[in-house]
Amino acid sequence: MSLRTSWACSALLTFAGTTALAQPQGYLNNKQLSDRLESIALDEHAQLTQIGESLNGNPIHMLTLSTGKGTSPGLLIVAGIDGMYLSSTELAVRISEQILKDHISQLDGMNIYIVPRANPDAAAMNMGQVLSGSLGNGRVVDEDRDRLSDEDGPDDLNNDGYITMMRRLNPTLDDAPTHTTDPDDPRVNIEPDVSKGQRATFTLYPEGIDNDEDGEINEDGFGTVDINMNFMHRWPEHQPHAGRFPLSEPEAYALARFVLDHDNIIAALTIGKHDNLVNQPDSKKKDINKRSPLEIHEDDAELYKEVGEWFTDATGHSVTTKHDSAGSFSAWLYAQRGLPSFAVQPWARPDTQKSSEVNKDESVAVEQEGNGLTPSPVGDISMETLDELREAYTAMTGEEPDESMLNQITPEMVEQFATQAGIEIRRITQTNQTESSEEANTSNTDKKLSDDAKWLNYFDEADIDGFVDWEPFDHPTLGKVEIGGFKPGARVNPPADQLDEIAAEHTEFVLKLLDARPRIEILTPEVVDLGGGLYEVRLTIVNDGDLPTTTKFARTTRSIKPTIISLSVDVDRIINGQRIGRVWGIDHDGGRSEHRWIFRTDDINNETVTINDPRNGTIIVELGEQ
Repeated sequence: MSLRTSWACSALLTFAGTTALAQPQGYLNNKQLSDRLESIALDEHAQLTQIGESLNGNPIHMLTLSTGKGTSPGLLIVAGIDGMYLSSTELAVRISEQILKDHISQLDGMNIYIVPRANPDAAAMNMGQVLSGSLGNGRVVDEDRDRLSDEDGPDDLNNDGYITMMRRLNPTLDDAPTHTTDPDDPRVNIEPDVSKGQRATFTLYPEGIDNDEDGEINEDGFGTVDINMNFMHRWPEHQPHAGRFPLSEPEAYALARFVLDHDNIIAALTIGKHDNLVNQPDSKKKDINKRSPLEIHEDDAELYKEVGEWFTDATGHSVTTKHDSAGSFSAWLYAQRGLPSFAVQPWARPDTQKSSEVNKDESVAVEQEGNGLTPSPVGDISMETLDELREAYTAMTGEEPDESMLNQITPEMVEQFATQAGIEIRRITQTNQTESSEEANTSNTDKKLSDDAKWLNYFDEADIDGFVDWEPFDHPTLGKVEIGGFKPGARVNPPADQLDEIAAEHTEFVLKLLDARPRIEILTPEVVDLGGGLYEVRLTIVNDGDLPTTTKFARTTRSIKPTIISLSVDVDRIINGQRIGRVWGIDHDGGRSEHRWIFRTDDINNETVTINDPRNGTIIVELGEQ
């Protein structure tokens, strides 16, 4: 196996699609976060508790916002689960502060549970001396399965505090070149287009040396378990960063334990690397067992589309990076806990956001890439191409590929298999949306820019130090190399002076979720005296909220506790209807659940209907008062 192939297979999970802080200044470390939360908890409507500890003993904080008035359904907000996304923690803290300051009335009859940093060990690593862009916790992992751990990790060869990339300028015969520089911006690495006379001139590696002298570079780096791959739903068991078993990590267990102990949670919002609101989640494909939806049930597609519109209206986000949700917290909440579970990314490059003035038809052009294809986590290769390859793989092998395989494959692997399968690779192309109209008229409008080039344009224009310029270095085994590239986290964590404005947008979305919560009303029951101690009773429960009480998928799997409707009359006196009934969900916007009984009683004034809802509490209806 070549150096390049080994890195692609074993280190991709750590480095692919990841980048770290453009400037850590202004972001809260763990001690500063604890102090900030203690300050917030001085408010009479806030309470600070701890739901667990990380692997290294750091507290996992829980901030509860409530006025204590009325019933207590809860909205769960989890941030900081993906260690590199430090901005998600910053938003969660600011969301709590803004609600307490300006929107306290929306807490009436509602709790908000906020976990601002679910993975404190990863945050500590990403604020250390050397930034490598770690997503996971402090668990030691044997990536290359040689029964040794962390024996060949990345090295900060140029001592700049960042683990970036290396260009091997004179690769050997067994390490054929794969990339060249973009003719329009030599900072950008591209795969050569032979039709344009381009040819590969160098290979790419993460910054480091062959520490264990086995002929491979960085094949077993800083081991971590990705907490967002450690939950039960579609747990990617063969991934080294998924953990030894579901909930093997104390951070994941603490979150799951909290959810299982709180039946009053009506919906959840996870802020991190995943997204299911800007990119509509798949509602057609099933998992490998053909029983559960790969992402969401088809009957919930409309719900996610509507909530996605709320998020886009609030934040302007219209393009996000797609990551496989296998083993993620948000996917587990939806599939196995039956909750409306929404996942959003904290920040997007400004030119990928649509103005609130853009109408729906115009926004379609902004949402799509330049040629209308869907982005994938594999370079500039479209999801449409990956879907074709998945179908071809199934046809050739008779087996459905595990969705988590997307986390391992590289563009080179896709190209090789596509050639074998006779499939044309369709790539994402993007136009430079940051050009003014005047500039667009005078420039080459046919010019397509890669996502890397667009990020560099943005960094240059905004004067953000998010990129290490390529500099020559004499590598002990690779010879002449250049070291440089994007700083880990620069593309997911904005400069700190932008956090307040971004948090205000996310707060607007959270307020919409609060306002949209299920609103249960018991209509006055109809009681008809049929004579001779015989009565007919009709009772209707109505949900006037903009969110359903449960998802449609939860109603088919019955994965969430139902609302129990119980009649006080002895069962042997009931002529029609059930003494105890179960309601598994009520639709939004006036959805109804109707109940009818005919029974005998000596005194209707002694009879009641009790409605016990895990999310909205218990309501007792006196039938004799009607």
